[in-house]
Amino acid sequence: MLSDINLQNPTIRRMVFLQLGITVGFAIIAGIVSGEHAAVSAILGGLTNVFASVIFVFVANVGLRTANRMGQTGMRPLLRAELVKLVFIAIQLGLIIKFYEQVSFGALMTTFLVTLLAWRAMLLTSGATKNPS
Repeated sequence: MLSDINLQNPTIRRMVFLQLGITVGFAIIAGIVSGEHAAVSAILGGLTNVFASVIFVFVANVGLRTANRMGQTGMRPLLRAELVKLVFIAIQLGLIIKFYEQVSFGALMTTFLVTLLAWRAMLLTSGATKNPS
């Protein structure tokens, strides 16, 4: 499982596409309900997690390859990737809030949180289908 962390992995690709789908759906809803700036805010909130997920996969993949080459195992590469992802998210949200003056915090945070939870839910459900009890 740990060696399968790359963008060719079908589960990871489904997770990224799910986040993109949620982002588009919430942007359409936000645009209809609250206008153009809410739609843009929803897109920015969703893309924050999409980009962070891709960064996580890249950093985890590089870390796991290095650990495997050195004969090491463990969760350290995944924890490092999660830390990089969290820092990346914080930087992205900070930049959005600083430079997008018409940001709709409701649309931004709603889409951000739903795409974040979708990543976790997909991880849980993909693990449940592989190991039926």
